[in-house]
This record gives sequence, C-alpha cells and structure tokens, in this order.
Amino acid sequence: MTDDEIIHRIREQDAAGELPTPAPPEAVAELETAMGHPMPPLLKRIHLEVADGGFGRWGKALSLTDTTYKLQRQRSAAGGVLGGRSIPNYPPSVVPLLAWDCAIWSLVDYSTPEGRMWGWDPSQRCPDHGHALFPEDLTLAGTALGGVRV
Repeated sequence: MTDDEIIHRIREQDAAGELPTPAPPEAVAELETAMGHPMPPLLKRIHLEVADGGFGRWGKALSLTDTTYKLQRQRSAAGGVLGGRSIPNYPPSVVPLLAWDCAIWSLVDYSTPEGRMWGWDPSQRCPDHGHALFPEDLTLAGTALGGVRV
C-alpha cells in the first residue's frame, strides 16, 4: 500500500470521529529535535494530517502532546524517548509508538526513513539488561500501524 492509501484507511476507520485532532507542527519539531532525526515521513504525515495519536491497534498509538499514556513515568512521547535512553542497549533513535498492554510496546526507529520497527516485551526477555528491546523485521507501513485493516 502507498502512504496515501494507509492514511485513507486510518481516516476510514475513524468514521465515528473519535480520533484526536492532528498534532501541531511544533510538537513534531520538538520531538525531531530531541531525537536528532526527522520523524519517518509516513508517521509525520499521520500526526500532522490525520491525528495526534489514538490510531493503530485499539487506538493506542501515542500522542505527541497528550499525557494519557505514560512510558517510564514520562508524560509524552518525547519524555518517553528521553527516559528510554537510560535502558541498556536502547538505540538513541528509537521512539515508543504503540502500547499493546501487558507492558508490550511497538517502537519506531527515526534514523530510518521507512520507520524500522522495534518491539519491547519484558515478559519474554530480560528488561534489566536491555534484552526486552529487540529489532523487528518490519517497517512502519509493513505493520499496517498495528491494527489498521489494510
């Protein structure tokens, strides 16, 4: 699927109008500055054109501005990024994207334009030594954003 088709599908799934409004450009710029990398283009378009989080599997993609979800006691995606840097073996370009419950997360690598995906699963791996974080053989578009029916 093309980026346009993925964006269209996300909008189709929001027929009830439950997605939050798009993120302000300043929120995207702040996170990109904190990361030292641009947001993958597809993810940037979704945040700026469709919704600031709330999309994907069970609507649990993180917002750039909302404080509903907390990762490591942080109040936003940017806070989670900066907090995650204290985890051993945590690549500095990887950002939390989607909560799966049971402390399982999907993360996206900002250093890759296609948005290479990573997983976090402390129930299957050792979180104390950074082994709970692992690369996936997927990209952002290839994941169908964790539940966008494509």
